[in-house]
Amino acid sequence: MRLSDREDLRIPDFIMYKFALIGNNVSKSLSPALFRAAYPDTDWIYGLIESDDAAKALDIFLSNGYKGANITSPYKESFMDFCDDHDEISQKIGVTNLILNSNGKLISYNTDYYGVKDPLSARGFKSGKAVVAGAGGAARAAVLALKDLGMEVTVVNRTVKKAEDLAKQFNVSYQPAEQISDLLKNSHLLLYTIDEPLMGLETADFRNLTIFEANYKNPNLNSKKCIEYISGREWLVSQAIPSFMLFTGIKPDLNAMKMVAVNC
Repeated sequence: MRLSDREDLRIPDFIMYKFALIGNNVSKSLSPALFRAAYPDTDWIYGLIESDDAAKALDIFLSNGYKGANITSPYKESFMDFCDDHDEISQKIGVTNLILNSNGKLISYNTDYYGVKDPLSARGFKSGKAVVAGAGGAARAAVLALKDLGMEVTVVNRTVKKAEDLAKQFNVSYQPAEQISDLLKNSHLLLYTIDEPLMGLETADFRNLTIFEANYKNPNLNSKKCIEYISGREWLVSQAIPSFMLFTGIKPDLNAMKMVAVNC
């Protein structure tokens, strides 16, 4: 059921600033701490909606008067179907990591795109070859961001069909996961969105690569010798900045957010 079909759940002004992270197994997420650091002088609430069912999570969101929510695994695709409208990026990618209740209309956004693009753009990535490991929602955002930066992208995944589908969606290349070691020999960037190590990584040479890994809780590649390792914490902060601005219309305290990300 879309939000616009539930007129009784339109958010009144006195609870306009109530937000959440929606997902499964999100109890250890840094998002609430980042939000508190971003807006230390407000009474705005940022909580967790943890559920093993997307529809149940949506019902909690609607029934408790949240204005907006970040969406994480495994619901980035499901929540696209719950929304009345989509911003350009989430529409292109087909997944959302943020929903916003705008006067009774549920709108999807995707700020994971900026979580990838902004850190790489700041480092001068404008061309070159990139390998994206994975084919889920984070990988989709990564592929679009890399293409918009001007990079040549190849997708690898354990399930080759998923890699093929993602590659076709964005008109990029794909290879079986077993080819990752050979692909990295001629690449400049590995963007790793998988929680477990891929077969073939144990023989890969990372010394001429930049590694950008999405998983900041249990990284797989942070000990590899490479040109630079970019932690998923930087992805987290870089996607949180536009997220929090969409929620509140106010620029967050970036330095305080970075301190939380580094020290937690």
